Amino acid sequence: MLVRLGSMLVLLAALAGGFEGQNTARAQVLPGSASAEAAGASPELPEELSPEIIDQLMGKLSDEQVREILRTELVRRADEATARQDEGSQALIALQTRAQEMSVEIRSRLERWVGDIYNITNRSEEVEKRLARAENGVGGMITASLAVLLAGIGSAAVIHLMTVKWRRLLADTQTESYWEKVVRTLVLGVVEILPVVAFFFATQTVAPFWSAELGPLGGQIWIYNVGVTYSWVALVIARRFLTPRLRQIRIAPFSDEVALGTYRLLRQAVLIGAFGWIFGGFFPNLGLGFGPALMLVMFCGLAVAVLLALSVVRNRAAIQDTMGTVLNVQEQSGFLPRVVALATPALLIVYVVFAALFWVAHWIERGQHQLAGPLGTVIVVILLPIADRFGREVISSCMTIRSDIGVRMEYALHQIWRMIVVFVSLLVALNLWGLDIIALAKSEDASVWASTGFDIAITLLIGSIIWRLIRAALHSERKVSAGGEDDSENVQSSRFDTLTPLLRNTLLAFLATVIAMIILSSVGVDIGPLIASAGIVGIAVGFGAQTLVKDIFSGIFFLIDDAFRIGEYISLDEKTRGEVEAISIRSLQLRHHRGAVITVPFGELKQVTNHTRDWVIYKMSFRLEPDTDPQHVKKVVKRVGAEFLEHPEHGAKFINQLKSQGVHYIDDDSALVMRVKFTCVPRAQFILRREIYHRLRAVFAEEGIQFARRKVEVIGQEGNEAPVAIPPEELEKAAGANKPSADAQ
Repeated sequence: MLVRLGSMLVLLAALAGGFEGQNTARAQVLPGSASAEAAGASPELPEELSPEIIDQLMGKLSDEQVREILRTELVRRADEATARQDEGSQALIALQTRAQEMSVEIRSRLERWVGDIYNITNRSEEVEKRLARAENGVGGMITASLAVLLAGIGSAAVIHLMTVKWRRLLADTQTESYWEKVVRTLVLGVVEILPVVAFFFATQTVAPFWSAELGPLGGQIWIYNVGVTYSWVALVIARRFLTPRLRQIRIAPFSDEVALGTYRLLRQAVLIGAFGWIFGGFFPNLGLGFGPALMLVMFCGLAVAVLLALSVVRNRAAIQDTMGTVLNVQEQSGFLPRVVALATPALLIVYVVFAALFWVAHWIERGQHQLAGPLGTVIVVILLPIADRFGREVISSCMTIRSDIGVRMEYALHQIWRMIVVFVSLLVALNLWGLDIIALAKSEDASVWASTGFDIAITLLIGSIIWRLIRAALHSERKVSAGGEDDSENVQSSRFDTLTPLLRNTLLAFLATVIAMIILSSVGVDIGPLIASAGIVGIAVGFGAQTLVKDIFSGIFFLIDDAFRIGEYISLDEKTRGEVEAISIRSLQLRHHRGAVITVPFGELKQVTNHTRDWVIYKMSFRLEPDTDPQHVKKVVKRVGAEFLEHPEHGAKFINQLKSQGVHYIDDDSALVMRVKFTCVPRAQFILRREIYHRLRAVFAEEGIQFARRKVEVIGQEGNEAPVAIPPEELEKAAGANKPSADAQ
């Protein structure tokens, strides 16, 4: 029995670990067979297993074979664990070794370069030998160099003059269309590249004819041509993207000051770099060695770094303001955007220092430029606002619906575009520094932590995108009234606005659960048992939380019946009433007109009276003198009702005109009680009743209609002058009978 149990465990372990046999031809040789025992081979497992094969293996495995398979499996797992532990230490050792090798090489090269500069006077013979290659001497060499230079500059000047009208035509516009600006900028950039192309071809064409006169400077022509061409093209691209002096076609979201300052800074950096490259080429071509040339280029690179750092320090306030605008930092913004905006200058200085040290180290070690990372990252950062503006314009052009949901969806898509641009820019920047994240995470030999981290990042990115779309599609603004009688605005929400928060929260919970499951699966957690246990826990919770389930289902049916909505005024009983302020999955919150918040579970709702649905009938009573003519009063009320219908502010609040209902009853103290009524939109009755009362009081006075005063008659006994006191209870009873009926609505 123990042998069978051990065999089953070994088979399960082999299945889980993908155990492979040793037979390269994939021959399915069963352990314990005669051929295997005769050959003395170690036990093997076939690559493809089925229930039938497992049954055969269970019957044919011996104790020795079980031990052998178990030992092999344990050794394999131990080797994998050791390899994982050694992976981090090996990477650290490799990094330390690389740093030591670089430091040794840098020290050696610096010593050699300093020696070359110190002994530069000893290379006079080599210089004379190089100068002797020029057929017409030094004067002819200088003349030939000037001729090549003038040929390139002259060709560029001719093309520049020929395209003056084109450039003026492209820049002469006052359009507000973004796409027209893009087209004009791109075409103008192509036009400005034409002189550079003319310079390059003219220089390359003329130089061979003067090769004999150039002598040692023949190799300098290539250095000069490359340096000028690359620098010129870089300045054209920067000028077209920033457009410092052509605001009317600028596509970058920069102010005039920022655009001009950034362009001047880039121009100075490019000119310093071009100076070091071009003049550094004279040293090796004239026989002075590579040491001085490399040192000159290194000092020019450090000068560029110092220039950038000083510019960041001088313009730190403008940088903080620009970053605050990009991050939309306001007074109510969170802590993180504010910190990022304030720390941006310091982060830029740290980056400039790090990039300069990185470039200098590689330049000294290998004598080669490593500008892809330092310079490429700067270009990516400069292009971020332009890419952001481009995406916003594309989304705005595609979103033709200008409703509230269209505006929200446009904003959400813009935020999603920003997230994608930042994510892609981060991948590109890391790739420029030699760190290919995708290859690092998804290659065959990728480490587990890299693959898992990349999967988690992608999952969170997709989840954030989906949630932004859900929040834009299912958005509802909270509508709350002032809570007073003067609040005549109807603020109740639609049925969709009422159900939206519940649906949005449900989708959020579902999305968060799915993302959590995916992340757990990525880190190696088996989510199958979690799903099964979640079902069991759900059943247990259902039995133990019957009241909660009752509240949830009651709320669902109340919402299906559309009994109330956000912003409506309802009453549940004589004491519980208020405006529906919030609805959760199990309860609703009422805001009493005095400010108290009442939370009522749905399961406790028996009857709901909605006072603000569709329309309201309001009745007002007036106590008039007994001799008042009811027909006269009816005509006056009808005329006042017509005036209110024509009122510019209150007319739209009426559904049915103010009219008289005639005599309501005759008071015991000989007063005629008449009643008027009107139908209006919900919540408008409070302000309308006040205005109607003031207007009717004034009109009644004009028409001679008098309000009745309350009277109390005291009747004495016959023949006795002394009055008889009426008991207090009789007075209270009489006052109660004379009191007008309560306003009904």
